[in-house]
Amino acid sequence: MRVPSLPRNTLLAQFLRELPGYMERVGSGIRLMINEMHELDLPEPEFVEQHEFIVIFRNNCSTLTEDEVNPQSKLNERQLTGLKLIQAQGSLNNSEYREATGATERTALRDLADMVELGLLITKVSKRSQRYYLP
Repeated sequence: MRVPSLPRNTLLAQFLRELPGYMERVGSGIRLMINEMHELDLPEPEFVEQHEFIVIFRNNCSTLTEDEVNPQSKLNERQLTGLKLIQAQGSLNNSEYREATGATERTALRDLADMVELGLLITKVSKRSQRYYLP
């Protein structure tokens, strides 16, 4: 099975290819994962690219739902807007979330708490406010 090598950062990949012994078998990792899963008689790994690259390995007993595979599928429009804003600026607090989405303070707290519970955000508390970041 041939799997093309498509580096996400071509400049970095080119630099690492030029370092002797650093990238010896370019493009072999995904093929290796697929072959190993076949050898173990398990489903092929799934590849998901959201704000990061995720590889999902399943065993034969797996019955994950779409919500478990892609927690963002549970989000409402406000929450999706908030995630995009965090991706753009690095972090966000409740006030900035309310301003961007038009949510009330209570709704904003609930929306942000839900995203933390889903593992989509982490929080850091300072003396002045709580900020939300991507994990």
